[in-house]
Amino acid sequence: MQNEKVSDTTTMKDKVVMVTGANSGIGKSASLALAEKGATVVMVARNKERGDAARSEIVRKSGNNSIDLLLADLSSLESVRQLVAEFRKKYSKLHVLINNAGLFNQRRRVTADGYENTFATNYLAPFLLTNLQLDLLKASAPSRIINVSSVGHYNGHINFDDLNLEKEYGDGRPMDNPN
Repeated sequence: MQNEKVSDTTTMKDKVVMVTGANSGIGKSASLALAEKGATVVMVARNKERGDAARSEIVRKSGNNSIDLLLADLSSLESVRQLVAEFRKKYSKLHVLINNAGLFNQRRRVTADGYENTFATNYLAPFLLTNLQLDLLKASAPSRIINVSSVGHYNGHINFDDLNLEKEYGDGRPMDNPN
């Protein structure tokens, strides 16, 4: 396989991109870079005010008005389903899905769905979002799915006997109070 270098003349005109966690950090930087390349960028954020501020900044810096903001709480599987439904009302194509949103809580929290919040947001949400958008991604080919991660995996492990982290959380010590 040859190394491919993306040139500064690469265009994303007529391409639709969805970026989760798009109001800050890597998600915001990716959204700006893709907007500068001419993509229609659908930013996904949890907080409307921060999402609107990031969207306005990206429009101003890129000169691209084809930047949309959709709100979703990715810790909620129902919110992920609503996100996809809202996206599909507006867009008939999806060329790139960037699963970037992620978090780690210092204390264990349980979502409305009954899952540990970090697990729901970092694993279940991108899995569900990708699967719900897979047919659209295939129909829009060539398309890409990009999953962003952190170095947190160096210290992490998956305990398949305690996926919901009811026995231990964070540093691996048993929990005094699992909720």
